[in-house]
Order: sequence, then C-alpha cells, then structure tokens
Amino acid sequence: MKDRAYRIETFAFYDQTAIQKRVEMMAARGWLLDKPGNFLWRYRRIEPQTLRAAVTYFPTASAFDPGPSQGELTMEEFCARDGWTLLARWGQMQIFASAAPDPTPIDTDPVTQVETIHLAMKRAMLPGHLLLAAVMVWQLCFQFFQFRDDPIDFLTDSATLLMLPMWMLLLTAVLLEMGIYLRWHREAARAAEDGVFLPIATWRRASALLLGGALLLLFLSAISSRSRLGTLLVWGLIYAGILLLATRLRDAMKRRGSPRWATRLAVAGMAGVLSFAALWGLVTVIIRGQLWQDRQPPESYQFQGHAFSVYHDPLPLTVADLGHPGGVRYSTEARREETFLLARSSYRQDRLLGQDPLAPELDYTVVEVKAPFLAALCREAMLEEDPVFEAEYRPADPAPWGASEAWRLYRRGEPDDRYLLAWPDRLAEVQVYGMELDGARMGIIGEKLKG
Repeated sequence: MKDRAYRIETFAFYDQTAIQKRVEMMAARGWLLDKPGNFLWRYRRIEPQTLRAAVTYFPTASAFDPGPSQGELTMEEFCARDGWTLLARWGQMQIFASAAPDPTPIDTDPVTQVETIHLAMKRAMLPGHLLLAAVMVWQLCFQFFQFRDDPIDFLTDSATLLMLPMWMLLLTAVLLEMGIYLRWHREAARAAEDGVFLPIATWRRASALLLGGALLLLFLSAISSRSRLGTLLVWGLIYAGILLLATRLRDAMKRRGSPRWATRLAVAGMAGVLSFAALWGLVTVIIRGQLWQDRQPPESYQFQGHAFSVYHDPLPLTVADLGHPGGVRYSTEARREETFLLARSSYRQDRLLGQDPLAPELDYTVVEVKAPFLAALCREAMLEEDPVFEAEYRPADPAPWGASEAWRLYRRGEPDDRYLLAWPDRLAEVQVYGMELDGARMGIIGEKLKG
C-alpha cells in the first residue's frame, strides 16, 4: 500500500478558504498534507480523521529562506499552545491543522488578517501576475505587428492565427485572478472594519476553462506540423527539466543554510544559462535541418560536391503548358498553407543544376480568399511597394490574362517579368524565367491559375 500520494492542485496562492477545505477533505480520506507546491501537492497516509485546517501568511517569509525565521518559529510556538500543528510551509504560507472540534482561531482580528494577506500577496502574487500580464500584452502587440507587416502570411498560418486567441485567453485568466483578488481585498477591508472577516471566493472553474482553452489552442496550433509539434514537445520537456533542476538547487542551498539572496541568485542564474543554452542548441539544430522536417524530398542529387533536393509535386502550371519542348530535368515543388480565412499555395519549377542554363523556370503563388471582406486587404498587401529594391507594381492590361485586374512589377523603373493577377476570389503572383510571354502564354497562365 502506498504511503504517499500526489495530486495536481490549482489553488490560487491567496485562496485560503479552498486550501483549508482541501486539507480537511483529504484528512477525512486518510491523507495528510505533507508538501504543497506550485502544481503538485504531496500527501502522506494516515488514519482517516476529522481535522480543522487553518492557512496563515507571514509576509516577510520566502521560499528561498534557508529556514523559518525567528518570527515564524514564535508564531508556530503560539499556535502549538492552542492545539495547532504545522503541516507545511509554502513560501509565505503556513498550513496548520488541529484535531480539536472547535479550536481557538489563529487569526482573531479581521483587520490584521486582511492586511497580512494583502502584504503577502503584494510580495508573492501581484508582481508575478503583473509581469505575466505585461508579457502577454507584449505578445499580443507582436502578433499585431506580424499581421500588419504581412497579413497574408499571418492569416494563412494556422499556428500564428491561433496564437492570437491563445494569448488573449491567458491574459484574461491572469487579469481575472488579479481582479477577483483586488475586489475581495477592497470588500474585505470594509468588512474588517465592522469586525467581520470576508471569506475569499475565487472563480476556479472559469480560470480552468480559460487555461484549458489556451492549452487546446496551443496544441491545435502545432498539431498540423510535425516540426512545430516536435519543437513544442521539446520545449515543454526542456522547461520541465529546468524547473526540476531549479527546485533541486534551491532545496540543496536551503539545506546548506545559504542566505536568501544567494539562493535566489543561483537559481535565477542557472535557469537563465540553461534556457539560453537550450534555445541556442535548438535553433542550431533547426537551422542545420536536423529536426523534424515536415516533408522529405523523394530524390536528391550531387552537384559540385553539394547535395540538392528534387521534388516531384504536381503543379497546376508547368513550362510544358507554355510550350517548352522538354528534354530538361526539373524539380517541381508545391507547398500549401490554409486556414478558414485564406489559403496560399506556392509552386516552383526549377531546372536541376548542370542542365541547360537557358531552360525556363517558374515561380508562382496563388492566394485564395475564402472571406470576401479580406479581398481588398490581400490585394493591398501584395501590391505593397518595396523601397529597399525600389520595386513597385504598375497597372497592366488584364485582358490577355483573362483576369479582373493585372499589374507588372517594375524595379528601379525597369519592367520585370513578374506579374500580379486578380480575380474576385483569388490573387496570383507569377514569375517566368527564360521565356517571353506573349498573349497566348498569358492566356494559358490565366486559365490555369484562376481556379
């Protein structure tokens, strides 16, 4: 029979009432709290019994202290005289239990009790929550700038698109918890003046739904891509490992009697170094192409001592459709990104190195607009000028293409062989290398790409 049990607990640090009820419920089931934590709480087996639990706070305490301060020891001694036994310490929190049916309350002055809780929260919860909220606001701003920089890329990438509601749900969860606490503190301070301690009531189900929804969106954002899912799992394991090592280091330094500042500095330094090393290593592996490629080329070849990939994807438009006689080996590659708003398909037909250097090549992208209200936005995004290379699209005759509108790219005032074509539900950007485009070929391209 197991003598220890572990439970995932999601109590807010200030949720004094819920923690007391959980300790009492577990004792009635034969499990006594042994060690609380951020997520995992440890219990030890006892004979089932009825206990009364009390949660108190010591604002100047810290999880990095080498041991309880003299003030905490004094408080523990006074509580023991009234029949309270200390079960565990958790940072600024102390959890007591008593077998007496009606024990003397530890906190008897509501004003002092509310002030003590608020001082503890100002040190333990509020700074961390404010930092989390700032990070999430920064992430939302980053998402906005990504959208503004390239709306088509943003709206066709399911991972990027799902990050927006994910960060909003997380921000809502943090602000909700802060708002609930600050509202309780305001009302509790007024009630305390009348000699009444107002119990804390949190919205645990709402918080759980918000966090669960955010985790679901995070999973959905990665599941469509093998590389993204693999990267997400690796990062999860890395940070779980860093958290475990940080906890072990903190506990080891506390046992050695290291001062609070030294323990805090060592833990922060180790976590920072390990995080940077993990990021550097993962980025290096990704750049070298050694991590979870979403697709493997069916063929490769060597040219001048280097390996190159060859794809055989079907394309809606090929150089053969434009009258090229053949006799040249090509790599044909198609990639597609799609959400419920937009779909973007990119196609390339490249001759293999070492083949006829005059053989034509194709590079084109088709954007399908599923939400009509985005048509103008996509059109303006693809028409945006490039001031670095002095490139701009100028209107061209759409008739040869069979398109609603057409534009030709100009670089430094000179015409280029890149065109942008528009239909009511799609846009196509086409680049043809090594082949003159006459009216017949323009018509073939327009017919192939308009759907």
